[in-house]
Amino acid sequence: MIRVGDNRPMALSFLYLMARWLVGMLLGRLRSEQAKDVEIAVLRHQLEVLRRQVKRPEFHPADRALLAVLSRALPRRRWSSSW
Repeated sequence: MIRVGDNRPMALSFLYLMARWLVGMLLGRLRSEQAKDVEIAVLRHQLEVLRRQVKRPEFHPADRALLAVLSRALPRRRWSSSW
């Protein structure tokens, strides 16, 4: 018998893929506008994380998940300015 807890990694992977797809669909084909909007969202989230910490930012699992989803929509050449 398969328990629900046994499929947790697969469920999280599926949710991540669906979130990536949804972000891609919402942002559409406007690459330059999309990149700007995603970069702003990443920077705002990073500020929230930094405000929770005084010395060193500590990312929670939800923070990592959000950054992973948003990083797929941000062109790699702009990662250096966000991370």
